[in-house]
Amino acid sequence: MKKCLFVLSLFYSFSLSAQESAAYEDTYNYINKMLSGEDSLNFKKAVFITENAYFENQLNEEEFDNFIRFYASFCRGIMASGNVVYKETDVERATAQCAVFVFMTDSLPVSTNDGIFIHTPFEYNFDDFAGQKEWSNMFVSTLMETKKGNCHSLPFLYKIIMDELKQDAYLSLAPNHIYIKVQNKRAGWYNIELTCGDFPTDAWLMSSGYIHIDALRNGIYMDTLSLKQSVALCLVDLAHGYRAKFGLQNGNFILQCCETALSHFPNYINALLLKAETLADMYKQSVQGLENTDLLNQMNELYAHIHHSGYRKMPQNMYLNWLNSMGIETTNYRVKSLIVNKDDL
Repeated sequence: MKKCLFVLSLFYSFSLSAQESAAYEDTYNYINKMLSGEDSLNFKKAVFITENAYFENQLNEEEFDNFIRFYASFCRGIMASGNVVYKETDVERATAQCAVFVFMTDSLPVSTNDGIFIHTPFEYNFDDFAGQKEWSNMFVSTLMETKKGNCHSLPFLYKIIMDELKQDAYLSLAPNHIYIKVQNKRAGWYNIELTCGDFPTDAWLMSSGYIHIDALRNGIYMDTLSLKQSVALCLVDLAHGYRAKFGLQNGNFILQCCETALSHFPNYINALLLKAETLADMYKQSVQGLENTDLLNQMNELYAHIHHSGYRKMPQNMYLNWLNSMGIETTNYRVKSLIVNKDDL
């Protein structure tokens, strides 16, 4: 099998070999060192090694980095093109926000020695938007290869490119969803929705996104995630990837990832949900006795905590309708209101 970055069709057995187990343990340890301060926080690195564990260390990190550098260089070209006008003092930050958005969502002509070709935008993967058919459809590496992604890989890539440009961009959570928050002097704080190329307001998200007011009070949704919190997301992705490959096993590795993520991001709803689901599955597999009763108590307490925090499950069909409506209903928050194209003056 060719060892390259984009290995999209692999066959695995469900018995953990030492090599397979080591890939996950090594990745957990690396991310844990980032979160504990033993190593520097690096979101791009955390994303890569999480995806690499799923592919049994078959991904090529140099090639992954080369793609990111190419994307960032492309965006610098957009920033330097003179096709946008922005007159505030934070011009580099604002034009970077615009450039990465345009790069990811629009068709752009590119001049090369061989002539002009059209850079096509990334698209939404409606066929497997939650990675239920194949977990690697959640990956940035898959997005690079197929140009199709979802509300996980698309905002992850946006943030990674902005980090490469040394500009701030923040992940933010909504039910079943991740999007981008950024800020500049002209627009203030605003939201970037990459699945449909829109700029939904907080008010629109609250009114249509199945967000309970208690979830806002408890910091579950619509807040900017710190770099540490963003890296903690990768631990839960690691646990999901482990389960997609190997099943529950004894549940210990999945719980370890969730608990470590929660120690650094206590309100991370996906970590709470995965921990509760894992406890429920462990309870179903356990025999009657003290261990069985303890699992039942832990599971019930955690589900009660999740409910009181304001989480409400959003059905998949409602989620898809929500995404579709975001692309249709105007928010009066278009890219032209943030940065003006020279041709529109």
